[in-house]
Amino acid sequence: MNDRQLNYMLTILREGSISKAAEVLCISQPSLSQMVRKIENEMNAEIFTRYSNPISLTPAGEYYIKAAHDILNIEENLSRAVHEIAAGSRGTLKIGIPVLRAMEIIPQVYPRFHEKYPNVKLELIESGSDRLENQVLQKEVDLACLTTAPKINELEYILVANEETVLVAAKSTKLAQTVPAGTTISIMDAAREKFIYIKKGHSVRITQDRLFAAFHLRPERLFATGSIEVAKRSLSPCSAVMLCPKNYIDMSPELYDVCVTYPVKEITQERHFYICRRQDQYLNSYVRDFIRILKPDYDAKP
Repeated sequence: MNDRQLNYMLTILREGSISKAAEVLCISQPSLSQMVRKIENEMNAEIFTRYSNPISLTPAGEYYIKAAHDILNIEENLSRAVHEIAAGSRGTLKIGIPVLRAMEIIPQVYPRFHEKYPNVKLELIESGSDRLENQVLQKEVDLACLTTAPKINELEYILVANEETVLVAAKSTKLAQTVPAGTTISIMDAAREKFIYIKKGHSVRITQDRLFAAFHLRPERLFATGSIEVAKRSLSPCSAVMLCPKNYIDMSPELYDVCVTYPVKEITQERHFYICRRQDQYLNSYVRDFIRILKPDYDAKP
């Protein structure tokens, strides 16, 4: 097996057929089919079940594809290690991160990182938390900063912080005028208020939908936005409320002049902020140190 063959076989599986893979690889279908037959003859076993659509793996094929991933990862990690030794601390660190999280941490992290690694470029790939895990798996980013719960075995989730979700209310709302700021409330105490929603896919929206479903609550909705920044700055002008991570309100202390926050007793699960990486990824010095700026006690797995 060589790298070209391994990548061709992985492309067939990803595209779902030999014909589609041939188009992507810019080779003829007969040539690709001939290569598959040659590999299967060498292995003395079929790799693909051809009558399925999309194409699927035989038991022997599952073992072959796993080995292909392992071989390519070993070669990639070896290449990175040799490059780091040869080039010193030079390179590009690709970070997948939601925009608001970037606003929170990059001003703190980047000056320290750049001081130690002036020849390493930091490339931000700004995306929602719901997409970031797949971007790490597909090697589109080296690390991701996301809010989630660990669920993919191929990834390492490095806990950075637990974060509280609170209800934020404009001071002009009836709730804010009758209940002192900081009082623990029930979500039902806000049932008659006008809500600004965060669009589906965000962890805050998941928490909100579960709460509303549990209490059969259908409050008035003003609008939905994909941006917490837009939502929180609309609260006072719209005399509205929203659920929001408290650290994102603390980022804008001027909001406390026009809004108040309340812990919600039914929110029993904290948000978890993780740095995420592939388990099989080689960590060079600048990747390890970026993680350690956010998580000083981090000890990389071998």
